[in-house]
Amino acid sequence: MAKRSEGFGPWPQPAPRFFEGAAPAVLNVPDDVQKDWDKTVGRRYFKQVVFETIPAWLWSRRNPGLVPVSDARFCEILCDGIFSKFLTPKSLFDPPDLALFGDYLSGCEGPGLGDGAEWFKSDFTPMRLVSNASDSATAPSVVLFKRGRDLSFEVVAIAVNDQVFDPRHRGAWTRAKYFALQGAGVLTTLLMHPKLHFPSNSVDAITRSRLPADGTLSKLLRPHFRLALAVNYAVLYGSQTVLKPGRLYAPYPGTHEQHDEIVAALWQGFEHPDGTPNRAFPTYTLQLDAPVIHSPYGDFLGHYHRTLLGFVRKVAQEVVATPSASVSRWADYCARWLPGFPDGSRVYDADLLARALTSILLDVSVSHSADHFIYGTVNEREVPFRLHTDLPSLARQKEPDLETLVTSTDNFNYRMCMLMFFRPHVIERLMDIDYGFDTPTLRAANAALRADLVALQATLERQGIPAYVPLECIASSVQF
Repeated sequence: MAKRSEGFGPWPQPAPRFFEGAAPAVLNVPDDVQKDWDKTVGRRYFKQVVFETIPAWLWSRRNPGLVPVSDARFCEILCDGIFSKFLTPKSLFDPPDLALFGDYLSGCEGPGLGDGAEWFKSDFTPMRLVSNASDSATAPSVVLFKRGRDLSFEVVAIAVNDQVFDPRHRGAWTRAKYFALQGAGVLTTLLMHPKLHFPSNSVDAITRSRLPADGTLSKLLRPHFRLALAVNYAVLYGSQTVLKPGRLYAPYPGTHEQHDEIVAALWQGFEHPDGTPNRAFPTYTLQLDAPVIHSPYGDFLGHYHRTLLGFVRKVAQEVVATPSASVSRWADYCARWLPGFPDGSRVYDADLLARALTSILLDVSVSHSADHFIYGTVNEREVPFRLHTDLPSLARQKEPDLETLVTSTDNFNYRMCMLMFFRPHVIERLMDIDYGFDTPTLRAANAALRADLVALQATLERQGIPAYVPLECIASSVQF
């Protein structure tokens, strides 16, 4: 149970155990937020443990081990949707990457590049934060992809630790693919996706404590912060957190402390083993534009970003038209705790304010819901968390027995985690928000947003962009 707030209200503070090396924490969750969580989220968790444990166990017994993942399927999994966030173009390869894959990049090994093609990597090296222990095998990996002129991807090579494998290496290649898939699953859920959860905690707390509830900014932001403080507290600091091994819904390899280190990497960034920065994992700063993702998933989020930005610009114009000391102080506090947020000297730039607010709204509603909707369809037997096998080796070409790579307990824990935490459970929808604005202009903007969101579905279909999450399944906030 979170510590109850008293008097002043919720406020960010340095994260326990990591101080300034992780996203700021909010430990004093307000009573109303905690009670809302207890009634909605906490009650659901209890019901799922009671009613879904036995079905999940039976599923794990009927579905032993892993299933084959062809090279084509490997690309389908990692090069679109939630996992495509890791795709990094060659322009952002660092010297260690160039050295690791030099023979392939030069064409001495592998298929070469060809006209109109581009190199990409998916970097799962933060897995080195999880020790290779007796209960599971882990390893850092980097995948080299070639994207053709038609934008389709081909997997060329996989580095596990410092050893590079390609399809010629048979059983070692198979093992390398599963270690890469393990890295994708663990790091997506502990590093990439949490970027949508924890950085905005500070703005949530400061808004509740320093802005009048009937002000325009509060009315805009509060619907998008419903439940978030309690959800995030439960994930990071709750006694029943999924990050703590031993729970029936805890699927991860490694220790609770190692899981925390991965989560912290979303804020402090991550380095190569030689200590040089890894540009695939920069230190956190609030992005003021649409997320850059090198797949149709990026196009999908870009359309939603433009739709939300058009609405938020109208709100920002009203905010800057009537400057106030409370808004200036609010901005100064937010900028102090969230890098990239405009401070009091810049908050009355309507465009800058609109872009900052839109990034937060997109993260906590569309991006968060889409991530969960996509991951909820992941086959646990294709993207493992715990593995029980030797690391790939050029000396071992025999194909592994897929039924022995994970245990029935591994699959059971993963299935329970999928049901309880990864699959979406929408409580309040984005399309239903009534912000309760006071002015006719903003009430009309609110109505226009609802219409624009509906119209966007037709635009996506017309342009052939997948609807990664249906509009009716997009939550207004971080509710799960």
